[in-house]
Amino acid sequence: MRVFLLLGVALLSACGGGGGSSSGAVTAGSSVASASISVSDPVTVGALPAMSDALVVGDHIVVRSRSDSFSTVNGKPVYAATRLSVVDSQGKLLFTTDYGFTLAAGYTGEWQMMPSPDGFVMVQASAGTRLLHFDAQARLIGTASDLYPAGDYAPAENGGAADGNGFWLATTFSLLPVTDKTQYLLKLCKFDFNGKQLTPPFTLSTSALHPRVAAAGGAVLAGWLEGGGAMLGMWANGAGAPTIRSVGTGGAQPYPVTLNGAGKMGVLWNGKATPTTAGGVMGVALDTSGAPVLPSGRTDVTQETLSTNWAGNVRVADIDAHAFSGGLAIAGSVVGAFQAGDAVGDVLVLADYAVNAAPLSAQTPALLRFTLPGGAALGPSPVFRQMLFADHALLLAGDEAGVKAFYTKRIP
Repeated sequence: MRVFLLLGVALLSACGGGGGSSSGAVTAGSSVASASISVSDPVTVGALPAMSDALVVGDHIVVRSRSDSFSTVNGKPVYAATRLSVVDSQGKLLFTTDYGFTLAAGYTGEWQMMPSPDGFVMVQASAGTRLLHFDAQARLIGTASDLYPAGDYAPAENGGAADGNGFWLATTFSLLPVTDKTQYLLKLCKFDFNGKQLTPPFTLSTSALHPRVAAAGGAVLAGWLEGGGAMLGMWANGAGAPTIRSVGTGGAQPYPVTLNGAGKMGVLWNGKATPTTAGGVMGVALDTSGAPVLPSGRTDVTQETLSTNWAGNVRVADIDAHAFSGGLAIAGSVVGAFQAGDAVGDVLVLADYAVNAAPLSAQTPALLRFTLPGGAALGPSPVFRQMLFADHALLLAGDEAGVKAFYTKRIP
């Protein structure tokens, strides 16, 4: 399941390693007086169409994209997203392995990638809970194991996040057989990287859809949709059980996000336009009980707009956001004019928000708006992933045509 608002699960992926200089400067504009983010012209990352996800592993990146293997559904090919490619910190493709259906027979669903001490793990994100191990070079280690063996309930969707000695997984279960009246039970459990339960599975909801998880510093935040509204399950560090509460997103999918390594949490969503707001990227920080941190007297969470200065309509529904260098780094795109008088088109956005005791919407972002060379358009379903290193970042933009990498730096 894809998490970009532009985000999904939102994951903390900042890692050390990687160096180098920008390959060139794009003609970029900024909505703030002094730009503090620079970006290079893009480089093409091999022939990797339909990127699904990417993860920093040590000093390089592993990209997951479309396999050549497919099955035919309703007369159309549906591809497995099981091509794993190793890319260096400058965006150069080193090698690729197309696993096809060898990871799960006939499986064309999504996978959740999470870092582990020896590389990374992947868990099925829909219709199963198969766990796979890979080393840092994306080579499969051992065989698959199932986090929830077969029973009366079938796992339907998963969202997860690694933290410390394992990973948290929020899983929806349906009672077999599935009908149009099926309700989905949601459980949250922490596993070690070998699939052993480190906590009992906690039941968070008896009617949940589309779980997403963020975790850091012993705290975990799960978000899901229930009865047409957004819900949060917050487990602060050392708490005995999660605190459950609703959050006002206007029915939009909540995307939990870690705001720092100490367990401070927040939630983002793609806000819908209302009579009082233009919508766009929305978000709030949370206290240790999962309650939104709002300005004094404010109760309408849908006023927590982060993308006021992005100058355009949000291009895609998912959000890509990461805790980085004491702030929150969001990447995405809007449809709008790059400069006054320009034709309306695709504009890419990098925006860094400060993280402190105040609401996220109270922060003035460091913002960079830029376009593809020549004002070229993105594909119909772009996916964005920020790969964060100690001294620079790569913004990966993937669509049906392939993956482009933008070398980015934060300027002190």
